[in-house]
Amino acid sequence: MTLDLVLRGGTLVSPQATRPVTIGLAAGRVVLILDAAESLAGREVRDLDGLLLLPGLIDCHVHCREPGGHAHKGTYASESRAAAAGGVTTMLTMPNTVPFCGSAAVLAAARECAQRSLIDYGFHFGVTADNLAEVAAAADLPVAKLYLNETTGITSPLADDAVLRRVLALGLPLSAHAEGDTLDWLLGLHARWGTGPLYVVHVALAREVAALRAAKARGQWVYAEATTHHLLLTDQDAARLGPYGDMRPTLKTAADQAALWAGLADGTIDTIATDHAPHLREEKESGSPPPGVPGLQTLLPLLLEQVAAGRLTLAQVVRLTAAQPAAIFGLCGKGAVAVGSDADLVAVDPTAATVIEHATQYTWPGWTPFDGWTCRGRVEAVWRRGELVYEAGQEPGTGGGREVTVARAHRS
Repeated sequence: MTLDLVLRGGTLVSPQATRPVTIGLAAGRVVLILDAAESLAGREVRDLDGLLLLPGLIDCHVHCREPGGHAHKGTYASESRAAAAGGVTTMLTMPNTVPFCGSAAVLAAARECAQRSLIDYGFHFGVTADNLAEVAAAADLPVAKLYLNETTGITSPLADDAVLRRVLALGLPLSAHAEGDTLDWLLGLHARWGTGPLYVVHVALAREVAALRAAKARGQWVYAEATTHHLLLTDQDAARLGPYGDMRPTLKTAADQAALWAGLADGTIDTIATDHAPHLREEKESGSPPPGVPGLQTLLPLLLEQVAAGRLTLAQVVRLTAAQPAAIFGLCGKGAVAVGSDADLVAVDPTAATVIEHATQYTWPGWTPFDGWTCRGRVEAVWRRGELVYEAGQEPGTGGGREVTVARAHRS
């Protein structure tokens, strides 16, 4: 076999071990992983000595504003470039587009738009009170989405026990925007009627962490997600940032933030995502600013800084942003650097610094709530299925992403 690319001497990070390796790639997949001292020949050989090698990150919670009336905020083409620059090689996008992605017709339109993505992608299919047949027909997608608290453009029709009983009985993976009392209610319904996994997005309150910890202790099939902004910003930052620090859920107290970190430490929280939500500056500075902040490009640099600060380990970063997202949503070939896996790889220089600035953001709106932050660690190169899509100091590529395939997870 002729290898397309050999990556020599990088230190491979997995949830289980860290070791120097030489990796051979062919036809978009990892085909060989050898000790660093081993020699391989390929069409291209790249020396990664001194660099860390991570699996490409999976962001489970991304808002691309296509198809429809909000495409001016950010497209699959634009936002995927920001993702690649942040080490993200797969994203799962949300359905609260205009029109709402809760029908076969809108899903088809989303798929057409997504063909311009630089990274691989999958879709959340939106659940309403009257589209359960279409939800069941979309079982090949990673997950369906429940909006149970009001967010941008959504007032849920689902706050009804009878409707939720029917949804939960479908047995499909469900992600849910459910805050505070609503989360308590949903967990109670899931305990009674749930036949599939429940993934709770952007957990923000200490009481929500406690409720999820208790649900897991009872044996419920539930997962939890935290976002970088809730982990690293509080209501004090919201006062400083004004509309640029407004999102749903809103930023919470330092005590709530501490509970999130405790939930990461004890396994209550399973993933870290961004809830990437692009809005233009003029919209944020208007009389009615929409909630939401960009986050794709800053995801890995911010987490690398937490590693440098001793709050996370590299193994935890890989588990929370790659291995567990792939397992939870059944994403074939994703989440690990292993023989046969997709060659989604990120090379990181742990000694270099990343200065986060508005001017260097590839997201269409061109701003970030983390402007001015310095992070210890820099994304040097990113490969999506063996193709170089980003290199530090250069513009990200364009196009070439494809939809993920799903192998439905079963509870062990």
